[in-house]
Amino acid sequence: MILFQAVIGLVVLWGVWTGATRLAARSLRPLLAAFAALLGGALACWLIGLRKTDYSGLAGTLLAFLLILTAGSVAFGAALRWIHDATRRRIPSDPEWPLTRPWDIWGLCGLSALAVIASLLA
Repeated sequence: MILFQAVIGLVVLWGVWTGATRLAARSLRPLLAAFAALLGGALACWLIGLRKTDYSGLAGTLLAFLLILTAGSVAFGAALRWIHDATRRRIPSDPEWPLTRPWDIWGLCGLSALAVIASLLA
């Protein structure tokens, strides 16, 4: 049970961090791509879970909730960063975070794909 809660906590922290750093870097396209992939994966897991019965249907539903929670944490992190930027006086300059490879976005899209595959196999 502790491992299950730790995984959920790490995924939520990862989502909040991704939302905040992507908004700080002003890279909205990868942020929206991750958000769309997470919501699309959640919808797919939900539909797969509806078709199955017993524990396999429950697994699809739980994976859908995990992806929805991750998408919400990405949006929450982006909102926190937006509030921080809006309430702080700054001189317009280059983004604080350098634009690097979006490994965090790839990871979130991979998480979504793994959840859909696990939902199909369950």
